[in-house]
Amino acid sequence: MKLVMIAAGGTGGHIYPALSFAEQLKQEGITSVFVGSDDRLEAGMIPKAGYEFIPLHLPTPQGGITSKMVYGWNMAKTYFRCRTLLQNRKPDACVGFGNYISVPLILAAHHLKIPVMISEQNSFAGKANVFLGRYADAVELAYESSARDFDSSRTKVLGNPRSLELRDAQKDENLIRSYGVDPDRPFVAVMMGSLGSASMSEVIDQACDLFGDFQVLISVGMKNDYAFHCQKENVHTLPYIDGSKVLLSCDLAVCRAGATTLAELAMAECPAVLIPSPFVPNNHQVYNAMELVEKGAAVMIEERDLTPQKLADTVNGLMNDEQARNAMRRCAAELAKPDAAKDMTEWLKEICRK
Repeated sequence: MKLVMIAAGGTGGHIYPALSFAEQLKQEGITSVFVGSDDRLEAGMIPKAGYEFIPLHLPTPQGGITSKMVYGWNMAKTYFRCRTLLQNRKPDACVGFGNYISVPLILAAHHLKIPVMISEQNSFAGKANVFLGRYADAVELAYESSARDFDSSRTKVLGNPRSLELRDAQKDENLIRSYGVDPDRPFVAVMMGSLGSASMSEVIDQACDLFGDFQVLISVGMKNDYAFHCQKENVHTLPYIDGSKVLLSCDLAVCRAGATTLAELAMAECPAVLIPSPFVPNNHQVYNAMELVEKGAAVMIEERDLTPQKLADTVNGLMNDEQARNAMRRCAAELAKPDAAKDMTEWLKEICRK
């Protein structure tokens, strides 16, 4: 296997695992070429990571029947473009990481009899992957619960390839100090995504006055206009922090329940208070969170039930109970799949040999 074409896009939850998988391929001397939307997150992230990126223009369907007809026409055009692309580049396999932009490439590969794998990182499978599952030679899953949507004879639960990023990572005390936090004292990391959450900021801000005397590090978000008012010396707010590395050092994380975040929590063996985003399709972050909650690795508060007092009571209770946090760490460690990217690569090689 020398060349793999990867379709990934839409959100970091699709893109980060795809990049980690590509890194594993690179380590084994295999070239990765990405396709994705020309006007979404992947168009900047993937070239910045050093991979060849082929942009596709496929607007999402919005509005009435006319818009859907236009979308269907655009999908057909993109499919034939992908078909030509595959005939010219002759990849050994194609891998899709979800989102509608993966549909034309994976369909074209299937029709050209190129081995196909799809990867589903959420516990509630997305529509694109459910549709493509019938055409895939292999369906790689992060959670057993999403297997219900696919043919069991072609599925394996290997985990989220994002685990690769933390497999050999070590605590970075200098990084923690650069955020104004003393790594030798307990601290809570609060992260609502790289862009932040306007709906959560006020609640978090008000909860800060109710927190105990432990340190609190808050990632406000790079596109969050909310101005935090809390003036406590032990509370530190920054536009952005390296979340995956912070998880290795913090005593407790308060965060969303995206697939990538949960994979990182497991690898870091970090206890967590999960507040699933309500602004995602099929409320899938609640299902993601339940994977950790049911295993004892996290607690969940849905945003509709959240108040400053409830958040503070939950965080204070866990920060005052080291035994409970240690139990959550052990449960998180049992969920970690550090070799997910490597196992995916081995399975893909096996499919290609067949």
